[in-house]
This record gives sequence, C-alpha cells and structure tokens, in this order.
Amino acid sequence: MGDTGPAAARLPLINKLLFASDHIGLQTISYARGTLLLFYLAPPAAVGLGLVPGVSLLGFDVDARVLAGGLLTVGRFVDAVDDPLIGWWSDRTQSRWGRRLPFILFSTPFYALFAALIWFLPSDEPSLWNALYLVVMLELFFVANTMSSGPLEALIPEVSPTPSDRMAIVGSIFLFAIVGAGVGLALSGRIADTLGYQTMGVFVAVVGVVFRYIALSAVWRYAPRGTPPARVALWAGLWATLRNPQFVYFLPTFVMFSMAVGILMAWVPFFASQVLLAENEGTVTGLLFIAVITGAVVAGVIFWPLSNRYGKRRIYAWCLIGSGAAFPLLTLPGLLTEAGLLAQGIALSFLAGIPMSGVFLLPKALTADIADYDALLTGERREALFYSTQNFFEKVALSLSPLLLSLALLLGDSAENPLGIRLAGPLAGAIALLGFVVWRRYRLPDRVNRETATAAGLL
Repeated sequence: MGDTGPAAARLPLINKLLFASDHIGLQTISYARGTLLLFYLAPPAAVGLGLVPGVSLLGFDVDARVLAGGLLTVGRFVDAVDDPLIGWWSDRTQSRWGRRLPFILFSTPFYALFAALIWFLPSDEPSLWNALYLVVMLELFFVANTMSSGPLEALIPEVSPTPSDRMAIVGSIFLFAIVGAGVGLALSGRIADTLGYQTMGVFVAVVGVVFRYIALSAVWRYAPRGTPPARVALWAGLWATLRNPQFVYFLPTFVMFSMAVGILMAWVPFFASQVLLAENEGTVTGLLFIAVITGAVVAGVIFWPLSNRYGKRRIYAWCLIGSGAAFPLLTLPGLLTEAGLLAQGIALSFLAGIPMSGVFLLPKALTADIADYDALLTGERREALFYSTQNFFEKVALSLSPLLLSLALLLGDSAENPLGIRLAGPLAGAIALLGFVVWRRYRLPDRVNRETATAAGLL
C-alpha cells in the first residue's frame, strides 16, 4: 500500500478465511432480526394476534404496526449514535493488546446474550410492557454489538496491507456473509415456524458468539499492537471524516443501497403470506431468501474477478443501476397470472439478488481504501472512525426502513388489497437509483498511495 498501509504481518490464507467467517454469525443475527422482528411484533390480522398494541398519541390513533415500526426506527436511530463514539474510543485506545482486541474480547458475550433476549417478550398478548422491554433489549444489544463488531471491522485495513490481501478478505467476507444471510433468512424462519421465535433467538445468538471468537482467534497474533493511537478530538475527528470528499461521495450511496435492501428484507414475509398466499410464511420466506442469496452468490463470484479487472468503482455502479431496474419487478407476481405464484416469486427474487451482491462484496474494501486516502491527508490511521461513521449513517437509514415499509403497508397489506405490499419493490428501486446519482463523483483508485492519488488529482 505504499506509504499508507498499516504496519501488519500478512495473514495466512486459513486465518483470512477464519477471520472472515465471523460474518456467518453476524449476518445470521442481523438478517433474522431484520426479516422477522416486525412480522413477529405485528403480523397481518389473518396470521394472528400481534404483541404490541395500537395506541392513541396526541389525539391520533396509531396503528400497532406503525408503532412497532416506529419503535424499531427509534431503536436503530439511538443505536447509530454510539458508533462514532466507540470508533473514536477504539482509535485512541492504547493497551498491550493494541487498539481493537480488548473491545472484541470482552464485549462479545453481551452481544450474544442480548441478541437472544430480544425475542423473550414478557407477554404473549399485545402489551405496552412488550414495547418498553423491546426498546431496552434492543439498545443493550446495539451497544454490545457496536463494541464487539466495530473494532473487529476496523481490523480489515490493519491486517490487509496489500490490495490483493484486501480483496481476498472482503471477498471471503462476502461469501461467509451470504452463508450467514442464508442461515438468518432461511433457517431462522424455519426454526421460528417449528420451534418458536424464542428458540430461534437462542440459536442465532449461539451462532454469533461462536463465529465471533473464531474470528478473534484468527487475528490475535497478527493484529498490530504498536500502531500509534489517534490523538484527534471526537468532534474534530468526525468533522475531518465528513470532510473527506471521497467518503462524502461513497457514504450516501451505501446508505441508500442499505435502506433499499432493508425495506425488502422486512417486506418478504408480508409478500409470502399475502401475495404468494403461503400458509407457512416462515418456510416460504426462507425459500425466497434462498433465491435471493443464490442470485447474489452467482453474481458475486462473477463480480469479484471483474472488480480486479474493471475496478471496484465501476462494478459498484453496475449494482446500483441493476437494483433500480430489478427491485421494481418484485411487484409483478400474480398481476398477469396467478398460476405458479411461488415460482414467480422465486424467479424474481433470484433476479433481485444479482445486484444485491454489490452491497455484500464491495463496501468494506471501499471504506478501507478511503481510510488509506485519509491517512495521506492527515497522517493518522483512523479506520474505526471511518467504519463507525459509515455505520452511523447506515443505521439511521436502516432505522427508517421498517417505518417506511409500515407506512406503505397502510395502503394495503392483505390478499384482498395488496397495494402497499406491491409498492415496496418500486420504492426500494427508486432509493437505489438515487444512490447512483451521487456515486458518479467518486474517483478514488483501487490502489491508494501518494502516487496514484496524485495521478487521480486527489492530492
């Protein structure tokens, strides 16, 4: 990496794979929660009784699903605030284990504990106590998750000193994230159908803690211990991060891409039960996500070498445009013919998964490149602050996904009137296309050093 790379020994291949395998657990927890939680709290009336009630607020009647979506939005928004704080703290930490390892080691048990407790609501009937409990457990989980996951993510540029190492790690992360997404989206729904949501919550928590410690053991000997801690104050560091022009062009695209995917994740159970008319919506939801994941894997295997040939910037642009074209097609099943509804849903889900591979494969490598560019500008390594600032805005955007979906579903969430369900695909596609408009100004080269950045006119 020229004069920007962190002082780190190169990871052996097996260690790269074990480090990347953390995303099996991380995505299992994330996708199970993102896909099933809104449906668990406020399913369609035809499916069963929800767990949060409708309320009257300031003279207005608030629908139970809107309340549930609002609670998830508030939870994610509050969660987003701790990302920059913990990232800044990690960048400034000095210990005999370096800047990152203590956070991962001691926060991981709490990360798994609260991931499970989210699903153990105190009442089986609609209750405001359920709403209060949910908010508390979500906040505890989000803080523990950030303290464990954020520093681990910040190790990516620190243990990948060359472009080939970096793509090997993020490519492996992509593959393991797909596996985790498959477990979180497909298997968790099946477990919830057969054994209940609480058993499913314990299962995903165990998967998360096991793979987190496997990843930690893989980099324990290789994580830099001697990197000088960053000295910049919190607000000055955040301001400098948000002034980095390439980060400014990358960040909105990733935020909008993630928001679009978040809407579709929470939308699938409603689509399965009310448009595809599935009796076992958890199982059919799993089948649809298997189709999405298969499309993402096929595309990712193709895009990985193409990103080395054509550059990450161009491949990412293709994925944004492809999402804008493919996501609206998810509204089509049943409009032309009701024959083979499940087959229609699976085929279009596979198609939608192809451009989704971009949000799995490339952002971590792009952020690592931006952190290297920032080191040229400032002389400090602030990887955690970049990743955590990215996570802050991503979580703010994701916090809006269930709320946007719940508002759309007010237009129709039943087999008799599925208008709100059908609008989710076009809404997600439009959001992804907005990201492409911003992305066209990003100019950072794949190999970042003083020579390449100067040649690109960035120094």
